[in-house]
Amino acid sequence: MKELVVWAHSECRSNAALFAEIKRLAESRDVKVAMCLWDVMPVSGGRKMRGLEYERIGDDLEKGRAVLSAHGGKGSVHVFCVYQNSAVWRRLILEAKLGGAKVVVNAEAPCEMCVGVKAVLKRAYYRFVLPWKVGRVARCADVFLNASGTKGTGRLVRLGWARERIVPFGYASVADGTFAERTGGRGAPLRVLHTGGEAPYRDVATLEKAVGILKDRGIPVELRRTGGMTPANELARLYDWADVLVACGICEPWGMRVNDAIHAGLPVAVSDGMGAKWLVELFGCGCVFGRRDAKGLADILERMSNDGGFMARLRSGAKAAHEAWTPQARAKVWLEAVERA
Repeated sequence: MKELVVWAHSECRSNAALFAEIKRLAESRDVKVAMCLWDVMPVSGGRKMRGLEYERIGDDLEKGRAVLSAHGGKGSVHVFCVYQNSAVWRRLILEAKLGGAKVVVNAEAPCEMCVGVKAVLKRAYYRFVLPWKVGRVARCADVFLNASGTKGTGRLVRLGWARERIVPFGYASVADGTFAERTGGRGAPLRVLHTGGEAPYRDVATLEKAVGILKDRGIPVELRRTGGMTPANELARLYDWADVLVACGICEPWGMRVNDAIHAGLPVAVSDGMGAKWLVELFGCGCVFGRRDAKGLADILERMSNDGGFMARLRSGAKAAHEAWTPQARAKVWLEAVERA
């Protein structure tokens, strides 16, 4: 690989940290790196994100073609971090491949992010419409880095991706600070935290039912919930207060608050409707329960409340996950997958 072009989806905090490290690491290997950006408001000139200069492309086909002309061809690898959202970017993927470049897609697996009738309509869309839209991309691109971990692999295969070209990746954590060591128990009550917005697909009702079950069993528990716009300093205090973070998402492609909790040294309880369950399963930094399974969640929280040795093992797993999921560590994994494309 002589040249790497990253077509970033957005300026989200995890991408900012990861892409800055990818650029640094790639350039240390004498690889030229160009960065493009899709989902921002129009700005004049380049846009900086953690010291990086991005060229904003948006849905401008000619701007994208200019990038391909300057940085495409054999020896180059183009990593598109969006594909199904934009017809223009799907076109650029095909043109990059036709020009001789290797093409990698780094994106979430299709996920409805809704419930009820909307979810049914989304599933129909994924089964009957999306394969027609992205089938050519799936056949031409070399690798799919699945930002949803192992979640959605079946859907990606139905879209046309060969299973062996799907690499689970997830989202890198934001390494702002060191791991928060936690030792010993805090006694009763068990302090349970739920963060993020309360959209229906986050299924806070299941957590509330689980807490009710615990109280019926005579197990003291205290629950705190936050909205989606809680300031960072307040979140830090809540992570320090809590014993466990619970994420009940029905259909979330990942769930960055799980990463945040792990950096704070917190064990987590995550539903199997979230992509971040892959991280929990890899490192044993928490437990996975079935979506909408309030009793299963209550059983997990009861054990966390009563078994200090169990909690110590989960905290040890959180430390291992923290070390493996920093932007520095994940950038190496990312580049290795890209280079094998």
